[in-house]
Amino acid sequence: MSNINDICTVLKKYNSFALFTHVNADGDAIGSVLALGSSLILKGKKVLFNVPEPVPLKFDFLQGFGLINKNLDTLNQMEVGILLDAAGTNRIEDLEKNLELFNITINIDHHISNGHFATYNLVDGNAPSTTVLILRILEKCGFPINEDIANDLFTGLLTDTGSFHYANTNKFAFDSASKILDYGAKPDFVSDMIFERETVGHLKMLGIALSRLIIENGIVYSFITLKDFEETGAVGEDTERIIDVLRRTGETKIALLFKETRKSEVRVSLRGKKGTNVSEIAEHFGGGGHRAAAGCTIKSTVEKSIKRLIEYIKENYENGK
Repeated sequence: MSNINDICTVLKKYNSFALFTHVNADGDAIGSVLALGSSLILKGKKVLFNVPEPVPLKFDFLQGFGLINKNLDTLNQMEVGILLDAAGTNRIEDLEKNLELFNITINIDHHISNGHFATYNLVDGNAPSTTVLILRILEKCGFPINEDIANDLFTGLLTDTGSFHYANTNKFAFDSASKILDYGAKPDFVSDMIFERETVGHLKMLGIALSRLIIENGIVYSFITLKDFEETGAVGEDTERIIDVLRRTGETKIALLFKETRKSEVRVSLRGKKGTNVSEIAEHFGGGGHRAAAGCTIKSTVEKSIKRLIEYIKENYENGK
């Protein structure tokens, strides 16, 4: 495990950086990339922001969003590659190929399943979000944090703690939130932009998922197909946070949403309650994440994916425990 001083030395020594994050980027991924990248730019560094498409437009209110995926043809000219909020290289598009471009890489993450795959690794499973680790780095390095960067940081913390009510909402979360507010973050603005701009596509998909809801001994699950996307005109981003609605039933211990992303490929989102560690389930199927929130991708049909995961959970987690 590298320490922050090592990372600060690299950030200060070199002048050009390529920032990467995982597929299906969430608020913590976008917030981490923009916060660190924006601060580096203010220090006079050259930065490229590489986020796998489609980039979630719900975060377009963040300053610097328009720089994402610009000038990527000059990626090979950057000196350092920085990987943010990704437990493994398999979660970052073309990463293994892109990693070969850099002699120095930095891995900053808070997933307990992280593989420590870079030259320098700052991984803290107790951190409620990757953005709080970015906050720690920027403060240690003496790098600038303005209001826009504070909003980036708060976005990651707000979304990864489920608006401060997931199990990872610890003292670290509130101490970090207090610091971020001192730097000028606007919680009401960020919350409104993220949670009060739902699309019609999202509402339609939510309705479909709820209409198919199945509850069995603490296991709650539903599914969305490619046909649903075609018929509603919804896009992948419109299915975000549906899983968080499914988990709200009082009897839920494990919630799953199966989303068909292409033929014979299903993305599974998992949420755990009452101490259930869904990261273990996701890891069994090649994914990962946190105790209370994880995901994996199954190369199969929706029906077979549901059968495999539900049978595994019933066999290994009696009554969903």
